Amino acid sequence: MNVVMASCDEKYFQEHGYSFVKSCKNNGEKPWVNIVCPLDEWNRIRNTYKSDDLILSRGVQITGDRIEYACSRFHIASEILNTAYAMLIVDIDSFLRKPIQWQDFDDCDYSLFLRPPLPGTVGWEMEGTRCAAGAVYLSQKAKPFIDLVSKTMHSYGSKWFVDQVSLWEVHNHFQINNLGLRHIQMPNKYIDWEFHDDSIIWTGKGTRKNSVPYLRGRADATS
Repeated sequence: MNVVMASCDEKYFQEHGYSFVKSCKNNGEKPWVNIVCPLDEWNRIRNTYKSDDLILSRGVQITGDRIEYACSRFHIASEILNTAYAMLIVDIDSFLRKPIQWQDFDDCDYSLFLRPPLPGTVGWEMEGTRCAAGAVYLSQKAKPFIDLVSKTMHSYGSKWFVDQVSLWEVHNHFQINNLGLRHIQMPNKYIDWEFHDDSIIWTGKGTRKNSVPYLRGRADATS
């Protein structure tokens, strides 16, 4: 089984979860959503959706910081890979327009969207913008990679860009030391916030999730 996975709080799930789940189902993919929320809220959501619609898991909020929502997907990834053969981690405000072409990842164990740091950034922020965390592919062989990413995040604590910095640093560690995992660049079609027609996933980055192309595309993907 391959899964498309996202993580969020209950508020963001109410805003974007239905579209994410429906777009996955419409394209023959298995969605997995990890919701960081109180137990009573998670039980209410779990009872709303049929078990064959998606796989739900619950993340427990510890610090009250919304950074936990972004990081929780990477903390739980290794556990998911005990069940799934491979997974594509995306943002909950993303939606699928076409089926995932899993063969794109046949020659790798993990895939990250790497890029030059954003202009004008320095220090921690510069390191964080070297990797966009909105699309990450992992196979079961990548469990050591994502385990170290999770450990690195915990070591840094709760701060903006901690997920992106950790992905970048651990990637460098594995590649420089030739630790046996194969990486390819994440294809743009899985992390498209410019809304190209040939892309598989449109990502609702920032205020772009309120744009006419995004809203029209989401309506089409969930009809």
